Amino acid sequence: MGDAILDERHDVICRCSGTTAWQIRRQFDKGLTDIDGISRATGACSGCGACDADIMALLAEYLLTVSPSPN
Repeated sequence: MGDAILDERHDVICRCSGTTAWQIRRQFDKGLTDIDGISRATGACSGCGACDADIMALLAEYLLTVSPSPN
């Protein structure tokens, strides 16, 4: 297992639920790309809401990796 994946598994994005970046990215891989779906699946964004911006940043980064770049 690579160091980046190991770090991501421990990189807590939502302190209220303990949801990590790795857990959120797994939801993206399953097709969940909206805050409500991610919240239902992981518990993130169900407390104080401070993680919304971080999740949206992860989503933007994810979409750049799966979408072809415009030429």
